[in-house]
Amino acid sequence: MGAVQEKGVIREGVLDDAARAAYAAAYRPDRQTGGGLGSMNAAMRGAKLFEVVCCGAVVARYALRTVDHANGREIVVVAAAGGLPGVDLVASVSPNIEQQGVIAGADRLTMRTRRPGLVRKLKKQGWVLDAYCMGKNLK
Repeated sequence: MGAVQEKGVIREGVLDDAARAAYAAAYRPDRQTGGGLGSMNAAMRGAKLFEVVCCGAVVARYALRTVDHANGREIVVVAAAGGLPGVDLVASVSPNIEQQGVIAGADRLTMRTRRPGLVRKLKKQGWVLDAYCMGKNLK
C-alpha cells in the first residue's frame, strides 16, 4: 500500500489474537471514546484492517471503516495501535491512510481520540478539530 520508511510497508491485516491484543489498547478505559457503550468487536465489524511492517515485524495496526453519506464518503479510523522507537508513526503512516482514502474515493477522514498528544500530531498533518464530543453517563 505504501512505504512507511525505507524498510517499512503497509499490508492488509487480519483480526487474529495478536491483532486483538494490540487493538485492545485503543479500547482501554482511558482511551475509548464511546463512554463504554461500544466494543472493539463492534468497531471492527466491517472495517478493513492494516498492519505496518518494519524489518519483518508488525509495529503498528489500524482499522478503517467506510461510511457512505448522502453528500460523500467518509473513512473513519476506528482503531490504531502500535509503536516503533525513534519513529513517529503518526507522521509516517498518516499520509498512507490519506492515500488509501483517496483510492477509496473518500471525501473525508475522521478519527475520534481522547489523547491530546495525538491531536497535536494530527494537526501537524493537516487535520482540524471539527467539534467537541461531550458525554455524561446516566447509570
